[in-house]
Amino acid sequence: MTPALAQVSSGSMDYPSKPVRWVVPYSAGASNDVVARMVAQKLSVKWGHAVVVENRAGAGGTIGTNIVAKAEPDGYTLLMSNPGSNAINFAFNAQSPYEPTDFSHIILLGSAPLMLSTNANFPASNLQELLALARAKPGQLTGGSSGNGGSSHLALELFKLSANVDIRHIPYKGAAPAINDLAGGQISMVFTTPASVHALLEAGKFKAIAISATTRNPSFPDVPTMAEQGLSDFNDRIWFGVSAPAGTPRTVVMKINQDLNDVIRSPDIQAKFKSLGLDVDGGSPEYFSQEIARDIERLSQLIKKSNIETNRDN
Repeated sequence: MTPALAQVSSGSMDYPSKPVRWVVPYSAGASNDVVARMVAQKLSVKWGHAVVVENRAGAGGTIGTNIVAKAEPDGYTLLMSNPGSNAINFAFNAQSPYEPTDFSHIILLGSAPLMLSTNANFPASNLQELLALARAKPGQLTGGSSGNGGSSHLALELFKLSANVDIRHIPYKGAAPAINDLAGGQISMVFTTPASVHALLEAGKFKAIAISATTRNPSFPDVPTMAEQGLSDFNDRIWFGVSAPAGTPRTVVMKINQDLNDVIRSPDIQAKFKSLGLDVDGGSPEYFSQEIARDIERLSQLIKKSNIETNRDN
């Protein structure tokens, strides 16, 4: 549950008085990009100035994120922050051109559980059958991911620890090629956002084994949770938020925060989020900052337990 929002009067604040640049540190068409564009369109109307989404992909999100970290802290350069760019790098203690303190976090827009999917021909239709197969063939089942150290990779490692199974990780350069190989039967399973595999599920090409949430997702009511199927300590998600360079004036941060809270609570945005399997979050800047800090700590522990290599390739 998000905390109550702090009330700040923007009064005669002249923000924004020109177009705002919103950097997405991933390629066009990725889930971060899709969410940013639907929110930016609504925010542009509200502000009367364009919110221009700019894709600056590369290096696991660090290229675009660093652009924002080094930008003028005036509220006119924003970041589509996410676990890859604002939590996983720091959990790995990897060399990075920016630090956690380089950002003023503004709002957690939404979050999505991860779905464990297989090819339609995979010889398991639920979690217990999949685990029985994995235990009968240790190291022979394969799990694809968007790349070493990405959210889907870490979800697989958490799954292996929670279920005590040996599944071989196959990293790809992005989620799309992993999904394509799963469709072709080259790998056994993949963790992705529900939106990434929705069309393939509906077409009968994929099977949804489980979803990593405490309750079933309203957009996928027939997909049981991990907990329902006996894996009670598996609860993972990805999130989407907005951040700015450190030093951005508090009045500007709160103006953006309040306006974005209004936008994501509008019926049309809520409907679009639901269609993607996303939960609307919102709340204060402090709430978002606390969520990021908790994610860094949680992922740090997972990385240590899993002995994951720290050289990320995406």
